[in-house]
Amino acid sequence: RKIEIGTVQIGDRFGSDYYFPYSIGVLQAYAQKNLSNLGEFIFKLPIYKRIEVASAVDYLIGADVVFFSSYIWNHEINLKIADELKRKKSNIIIVFGGPQIPESPDGAEQYLSNYSFLDIICYGEGESPFLGILENVHEKTWEKVTSIGFINKNNQYTHNPQCERIKDIDKIPSPYLSGIFNALVEAYPDEKWAAILETNRGCPFSCSYCYSGKKTRSSVYQFAKERIYKEIDWFSEHKIEFVFCCDANFGMFGRDREI
Repeated sequence: RKIEIGTVQIGDRFGSDYYFPYSIGVLQAYAQKNLSNLGEFIFKLPIYKRIEVASAVDYLIGADVVFFSSYIWNHEINLKIADELKRKKSNIIIVFGGPQIPESPDGAEQYLSNYSFLDIICYGEGESPFLGILENVHEKTWEKVTSIGFINKNNQYTHNPQCERIKDIDKIPSPYLSGIFNALVEAYPDEKWAAILETNRGCPFSCSYCYSGKKTRSSVYQFAKERIYKEIDWFSEHKIEFVFCCDANFGMFGRDREI
């Protein structure tokens, strides 16, 4: 039987437009490019907006693994969905990642202790742990998966080392250009969409209030302009009216004016 993957990135609306779930889309695109056993998986369409908790649970209950992208604006509803999922299906694997997840060992251990219905938490860049979890999901052995925390078979917290950042970020496929969001557009033909554009990753500054200001993210890596232009063309072809740039400091490079 194929492994069914559920994904949740609940975003907000911009007017009447819903954002594409970009973070989850990037992770899925990266996994589909790099999985050696891709044919063994089925990716459900992501939950991208607020719906009733019961409706979300009904939709996800058939999945074997569910990944949640957790930000300050969706963290509470993510927890409620995950809690109810675990109550109804104890063997489902629930994974949380995103800025709300503590990266320090003590903080991460306390987080898992607070929310015992979670199986795995991810910290740092998500591509490597997302891929690693899927590669090891049959055996449910997580010791070699970087950037994750979990409770091991001895009922002890394990904090795996954080992976190095991906420097050549063009190795990460675009969820737009690789067709990840095409099925979403086709499934909801009456939905109006807003897009998120990422032209670089990282931030040279260290503002204490900002997630981007961590020292581990001080280097800035850029996507190729050709890729960015193709994404903008994709937005045009799909009649995307609003585009939000999620760079930490768009405008810091000379090429940003061209973009």
